[in-house]
Amino acid sequence: MYANAARKSKKIAIQLMISPGQMEKFSENEIVERLDFSLEALEPDELILSIHEDYGDLARKIVEHCGGKNVNVSLWTMVFADRAASLSRLPLVRDFKGREGYGAIAAWNGMGKGDEKFLFCCPSAMLDDDKGILRAVEAAQEIGAQGVFLDRIRYPSPANGLEYLGACSCSACTKAFYRDNGMDWPDLVREMVNWAACGREGAVKFRDAHKPAREFRAKMVATAVSRYSEAVHGAGLRVGLDLLAPALSDIVGQDYALLSRNADFIKPMLYCKASAPAGLPLEFRLLMEGLSRSGVETSRARQFVAELSGIEDEHLKAVQLGGSFPAGLAASQMSRAKREADGRNDHRADVYAGIELVDHEDYETKINEAARDAYLEALSRENIALCWNILYIPRNHIMAVAKLRKDFQ
Repeated sequence: MYANAARKSKKIAIQLMISPGQMEKFSENEIVERLDFSLEALEPDELILSIHEDYGDLARKIVEHCGGKNVNVSLWTMVFADRAASLSRLPLVRDFKGREGYGAIAAWNGMGKGDEKFLFCCPSAMLDDDKGILRAVEAAQEIGAQGVFLDRIRYPSPANGLEYLGACSCSACTKAFYRDNGMDWPDLVREMVNWAACGREGAVKFRDAHKPAREFRAKMVATAVSRYSEAVHGAGLRVGLDLLAPALSDIVGQDYALLSRNADFIKPMLYCKASAPAGLPLEFRLLMEGLSRSGVETSRARQFVAELSGIEDEHLKAVQLGGSFPAGLAASQMSRAKREADGRNDHRADVYAGIELVDHEDYETKINEAARDAYLEALSRENIALCWNILYIPRNHIMAVAKLRKDFQ
């Protein structure tokens, strides 16, 4: 297995999430023991740590433990959505009709039901997020972390409902767009639906016609992220970024080149099997469903999305029918992520292929050995991030990644 891989060591990142829910399921000793197993088996370069602010002593213990094994720890920080409870509430993005919340057209049926709400703040409001920036730096320093990992740095995805793919239409954003471009903010969702009726050709024309709006959204996200990055770097800490796969990035206002110039490492979420927000099957199924429910013929919707995303029509058709994407898509998306991250940049950030390796009753997504091996075969030449939480990743999956890494050293 993996015989064709290049013979050189690749980097490994792991993720650990500790919320009150996890503390009910696992004792502190069990958490440390599972972490220790991953550290010993994988010898990772990075630990991305999400931990409730009530567990500061445990966080410091984890950071100290990782430091003894030369593992960098970055504190996982939510920026635009699902922010720390101690931060004041900022205005949310608005759809073209000025509404906040979730859409009614093909939104994920799990929205609002779990701990993660995916309610995104307006990027204009994020430009005044001094308290959030200060808290991100202080929280990392308090536990002795070496970095800050920024998540939820985007606009809503298809999982929020089709209506919110045109956000944000608040007065601050529309005025800023007019000031920059001398034109009114367009109804991007209506335009998307209209052009989708023309299939692939429509996607090309939609992109061209609304380049100013797309670039404006990307600039708004990048500006907010750069303010965080400057403060984090100014404190002598490293910056990591959680990004949607390149096939989705333009839809949510993430420009890899703009964002990666402010980062030490990035983690594209290349989730080809996940039925959750950021999971490629869920997001693209909902996008195509939203277009179809808005009157676009099913095959035309698929062709439009194929051109918009760069994903092959046959793979999207399988997703429309309830399937998932092949692991090979993760490899092609990883290549695209590295290419786009390097574009227009003198600085080069490390890029980790984020793959979901969870198999636990708490998650609908369950990755078996066949799916795991397909991922590792496709990504054998790449840096890998084990997602989403090592508490829920089976030990045999961890050992398979460990074997892959040792084969290349």
